[in-house]
Amino acid sequence: MKSIILTLSLLLTGVLIGDQVTELDDKLTDAQKSRVVQMEKEIMAACCFGGPVHSHGRNDYTEEQRVEIRKLILEGKSDSEILDYFRKKIDPRTGRPYGNRILAAPKSDELVGQVSYWMVAVFAILGIFILWFALQKLLGRRRSAGDATAPTATGQVNDKILEKVEKELKNLDKE
Repeated sequence: MKSIILTLSLLLTGVLIGDQVTELDDKLTDAQKSRVVQMEKEIMAACCFGGPVHSHGRNDYTEEQRVEIRKLILEGKSDSEILDYFRKKIDPRTGRPYGNRILAAPKSDELVGQVSYWMVAVFAILGIFILWFALQKLLGRRRSAGDATAPTATGQVNDKILEKVEKELKNLDKE
């Protein structure tokens, strides 16, 4: 009996929240609807943090977040204010604010976001340099210019090498 009551209450809650999302969608303009989609992509689903709200399955947590996003947009809140709202919102399981873990990507105007964005560029440049250096070593092009014993680029032997080989052969003949 308890399981039937629980199932019915969950179903009723889902229907009510689903109706609320539909009612709020009717009030939104096309520009606001595109903002809703963008914000749903920037906020992680609070149920498991397994993906953004936009692409996450339906459950009480994500539906509540969808309703809150729509309400905040209808109130005229900016994107930054909406993200801050979710960062400061208290997680019912831990009793602490969600913080940055609720964001799908760090905010670019904060130090953590700036470091994470710039580190991608730094590591890309560093990786290209290491790749270039390794290819130079692999191809053998890092020889000093004055190395007379090195073969020329065309694979021919230069005069100094021939003279050295002839001297060594003469020395071997004398022995």
